Amino acid sequence: MCPCCGIEKETLIHALKDCPRARAVLMYGGLNNALMEGRYWRCVDWIEDAARLLDNKALSDFVTVLWNIWNSRNNKVFRNTDEEAWVIWYRAAGLNREFRIFNFVERPLIPKSDGEKGWQKPGARVVKINFDAAVDWSRMSFGLVARDHEGFVLGGRAGVLENQTGVEWAELQAFAKSVELVREKRWLKVELESDCANLVNRLNNACADFSLYGYRIQKLLNSVDSCFTFNFVWAPRCCNKMADKLCAWAFTNNCTKAFDMDYPIEIHDVILKDAIN
Repeated sequence: MCPCCGIEKETLIHALKDCPRARAVLMYGGLNNALMEGRYWRCVDWIEDAARLLDNKALSDFVTVLWNIWNSRNNKVFRNTDEEAWVIWYRAAGLNREFRIFNFVERPLIPKSDGEKGWQKPGARVVKINFDAAVDWSRMSFGLVARDHEGFVLGGRAGVLENQTGVEWAELQAFAKSVELVREKRWLKVELESDCANLVNRLNNACADFSLYGYRIQKLLNSVDSCFTFNFVWAPRCCNKMADKLCAWAFTNNCTKAFDMDYPIEIHDVILKDAIN
């Protein structure tokens, strides 16, 4: 039986369309009434009908809502958590805004490159810090490396920490370690680069984020003197290889290390390739 309503046998079409909880989410978002009517034996038939009625952008939003309905169902099954329809809808709306950069249906906001890019140099007298995080069960690793506008390594950090909060909070922890390094070295003009689009969006809109995650970001930013200037940049993973390599190195060696110019030999090849690019 359906774990959310307990009325009918759970099938895919029931879980995403016919269950009263799913219908409440779809109706809250003002879905076309034609899609709410009719009986379907297969979920794919319903989605095909939606594709005939909705334009590309609306269909993309529709699929995101279905994905969040399914996640809400899993929260009920595995965590016994009940969520209101408006909570599920606004979570889907937030995802559509934050991850619009990865929306392959519409024209991309960042044009695709012809070939793989490497690390990009910042402006003159600006220190760029690339940071990343990885999660492995109850542990996380972080890696960050600071370079000047010529690409010379100025320092960095890598380490392993306990983690019970998931990938997004691990990325935030890596950012916190970057802020610690900035305060320690007194670099006044800093560009912080990450391949986590969600975190970069939140950093650039910290004043408008009233979530617990946003509060933690604001607290970190307020911990730095106003004489420091920060610029937060998103970069594809191919431009963040060194931080990713440091995460893997920390997991492999199960250690925490701070370095200046004496960086681990394991990242030498990545540094050399970035310098050539």
